[in-house]
Amino acid sequence: MTDIKQKYISLIQKRSEENKNALTLLVSQRLFGNCISILRQELDSFVRVIYLGQMPDFNERERLMTQTLSGEKWTVLTPNNKWKQITDKDMVDKADKLKGYVHYVYKFGCGFIHLSDFHDYATTNPFDKLEYSERFDIVFYLHQYHGFSRDRELTVENISNLIPAIFDKISSNLAYYFDSILNNNMID
Repeated sequence: MTDIKQKYISLIQKRSEENKNALTLLVSQRLFGNCISILRQELDSFVRVIYLGQMPDFNERERLMTQTLSGEKWTVLTPNNKWKQITDKDMVDKADKLKGYVHYVYKFGCGFIHLSDFHDYATTNPFDKLEYSERFDIVFYLHQYHGFSRDRELTVENISNLIPAIFDKISSNLAYYFDSILNNNMID
């Protein structure tokens, strides 16, 4: 196990701990838009770990971890021998194949990270801006993993009590994959 891998995992663990503490405070103040931003941050760590874990070249994994620890953006060498930045979409697409809910939390969470009309969730339901199939899938995941009633309207207020559990689900899934990164195992 290299020092780089341990430092990288430690960085994620520190971020997760701070996210959990922030989420607790935000939920207590009913600041749900910021809570969803925290979910999105936790998911960012998750998709990065999944991306690394699906990479069979362990040296390349360490190179990307080193880039993070050096404050650099992740890059990949193209077939044309040029460096290209790895985008969030690249990572989300790879993680989404493993965990279907990633796409929905990531997309919805982006509406709360970036300034958007989603921040007016008290008067306008941001879920209404999603396609029917996306809302259906979100309700399915919330029902399957958190007991959300399929008959209940999908609103920020109606899912607000589930936000800590959603965070814990993402966080525990993230922690589950740490061993794969530390021990050079693949994540399937």
